[in-house]
Amino acid sequence: MMYLALAVEQRHMPAIYSTIDVETAERTQSSSSGTNHVDLVSELGCTEMRPRVWDLSPGDAMSYHRQREQEEFYYVLSGPARIRIGEEIHDIPEETALRIPPETPRQIINDTDDDHRWLVVGAPAVENDGELVEE
Repeated sequence: MMYLALAVEQRHMPAIYSTIDVETAERTQSSSSGTNHVDLVSELGCTEMRPRVWDLSPGDAMSYHRQREQEEFYYVLSGPARIRIGEEIHDIPEETALRIPPETPRQIINDTDDDHRWLVVGAPAVENDGELVEE
Protein backbone atom coordinates (compact mmCIF):
# COMPACT_ATOMS: atom_id res chain seq x y z
CA MET A 1 0.00 0.00 0.00
CA MET A 2 2.72 2.45 0.88
CA TYR A 3 4.37 1.85 -2.52
CA LEU A 4 1.16 2.70 -4.40
CA ALA A 5 0.65 5.92 -2.46
CA LEU A 6 4.22 6.97 -3.18
CA ALA A 7 3.85 6.18 -6.89
CA VAL A 8 0.67 8.27 -7.13
CA GLU A 9 2.35 11.16 -5.32
CA GLN A 10 5.35 11.07 -7.67
CA ARG A 11 3.11 11.04 -10.75
CA HIS A 12 1.74 14.46 -9.77
CA MET A 13 5.11 16.10 -9.19
CA PRO A 14 6.11 18.68 -11.81
CA ALA A 15 8.67 17.45 -14.33
CA ILE A 16 10.21 20.87 -14.91
CA TYR A 17 13.84 21.65 -14.23
CA SER A 18 16.42 24.16 -15.37
CA THR A 19 20.17 24.03 -15.95
CA ILE A 20 22.99 26.46 -16.63
CA ASP A 21 26.62 26.09 -17.65
CA VAL A 22 28.28 28.13 -14.89
CA GLU A 23 31.57 28.33 -16.78
CA THR A 24 30.04 30.25 -19.70
CA ALA A 25 27.27 32.07 -17.81
CA GLU A 26 27.15 35.86 -17.67
CA ARG A 27 28.82 37.34 -14.60
CA THR A 28 27.25 40.21 -12.65
CA GLN A 29 29.21 42.61 -10.49
CA SER A 30 28.14 42.97 -6.85
CA SER A 31 26.95 46.50 -6.13
CA SER A 32 28.55 46.51 -2.66
CA SER A 33 31.92 44.78 -3.24
CA GLY A 34 32.39 44.74 -7.01
CA THR A 35 33.03 40.98 -6.96
CA ASN A 36 31.80 38.95 -9.93
CA HIS A 37 29.16 36.26 -9.54
CA VAL A 38 26.67 34.15 -11.47
CA ASP A 39 23.18 34.86 -10.15
CA LEU A 40 21.66 31.38 -10.16
CA VAL A 41 18.45 32.77 -8.63
CA SER A 42 17.41 34.45 -11.86
CA GLU A 43 19.22 32.05 -14.21
CA LEU A 44 17.49 28.96 -12.79
CA GLY A 45 14.26 30.54 -11.51
CA CYS A 46 14.91 29.70 -7.85
CA THR A 47 12.13 30.66 -5.45
CA GLU A 48 13.01 28.95 -2.14
CA MET A 49 16.76 29.64 -2.02
CA ARG A 50 19.25 32.22 -3.30
CA PRO A 51 22.25 30.45 -4.90
CA ARG A 52 25.18 32.25 -6.50
CA VAL A 53 28.61 31.24 -7.76
CA TRP A 54 31.23 33.81 -6.73
CA ASP A 55 34.54 34.21 -8.59
CA LEU A 56 37.25 35.97 -6.64
CA SER A 57 40.46 36.97 -8.39
CA PRO A 58 43.58 37.68 -6.34
CA GLY A 59 42.95 40.80 -4.24
CA ASP A 60 39.13 40.52 -4.38
CA ALA A 61 36.95 40.47 -1.28
CA MET A 62 33.22 40.44 -0.67
CA SER A 63 31.72 42.96 1.73
CA TYR A 64 32.00 42.15 5.44
CA HIS A 65 28.33 41.45 6.19
CA ARG A 66 25.76 39.43 8.07
CA GLN A 67 22.29 38.24 7.05
CA ARG A 68 19.12 39.21 8.87
CA GLU A 69 17.14 36.00 8.18
CA GLN A 70 19.08 33.76 5.82
CA GLU A 71 21.46 31.08 6.87
CA GLU A 72 24.08 30.55 4.20
CA PHE A 73 25.71 27.44 2.81
CA TYR A 74 29.23 27.97 1.43
CA TYR A 75 31.07 25.42 -0.72
CA VAL A 76 34.59 25.90 -2.09
CA LEU A 77 34.53 24.88 -5.76
CA SER A 78 38.15 25.90 -6.37
CA GLY A 79 40.71 26.99 -3.89
CA PRO A 80 41.95 26.54 -1.25
CA ALA A 81 39.98 29.62 -0.28
CA ARG A 82 39.76 31.99 2.66
CA ILE A 83 36.85 33.35 4.64
CA ARG A 84 36.58 35.72 7.56
CA ILE A 85 34.02 34.55 10.12
CA GLY A 86 33.63 36.98 12.98
CA GLU A 87 37.16 38.25 13.59
CA GLU A 88 38.99 35.08 12.50
CA ILE A 89 40.25 34.24 9.01
CA HIS A 90 40.01 30.58 8.02
CA ASP A 91 41.70 28.64 5.23
CA ILE A 92 39.05 26.44 3.64
CA PRO A 93 40.16 23.48 1.50
CA GLU A 94 38.60 22.85 -1.89
CA GLU A 95 35.43 20.73 -1.74
CA THR A 96 34.68 21.84 1.82
CA ALA A 97 31.22 23.00 2.91
CA LEU A 98 30.30 25.47 5.65
CA ARG A 99 27.04 26.67 7.16
CA ILE A 100 26.89 30.14 8.68
CA PRO A 101 23.84 31.31 10.67
CA PRO A 102 22.24 34.67 9.84
CA GLU A 103 23.68 36.81 12.61
CA THR A 104 27.34 35.79 12.16
CA PRO A 105 29.50 38.33 10.28
CA ARG A 106 31.32 36.86 7.28
CA GLN A 107 33.46 37.86 4.33
CA ILE A 108 34.98 35.81 1.53
CA ILE A 109 38.46 37.13 0.79
CA ASN A 110 41.16 36.29 -1.71
CA ASP A 111 44.54 37.47 -0.51
CA THR A 112 46.31 34.69 -2.43
CA ASP A 113 47.79 34.48 -5.94
CA ASP A 114 45.12 32.05 -7.20
CA ASP A 115 41.50 32.44 -8.33
CA HIS A 116 38.84 31.16 -5.93
CA ARG A 117 35.31 30.01 -6.77
CA TRP A 118 32.56 29.55 -4.19
CA LEU A 119 28.99 28.29 -4.35
CA VAL A 120 26.93 30.28 -1.82
CA VAL A 121 23.28 29.43 -1.13
CA GLY A 122 21.10 31.49 1.18
CA ALA A 123 17.73 30.34 2.51
CA PRO A 124 14.98 31.29 2.91
CA ALA A 125 14.88 33.30 -0.30
CA VAL A 126 14.80 36.78 1.21
CA GLU A 127 15.86 39.63 -1.11
CA ASN A 128 18.27 42.26 0.17
CA ASP A 129 18.75 40.36 3.42
CA GLY A 130 22.41 41.26 3.94
CA GLU A 131 23.62 44.17 5.99
CA LEU A 132 27.14 45.58 6.10
CA VAL A 133 29.06 45.19 9.34
CA GLU A 134 31.05 48.15 10.63
CA GLU A 135 34.72 47.32 11.11
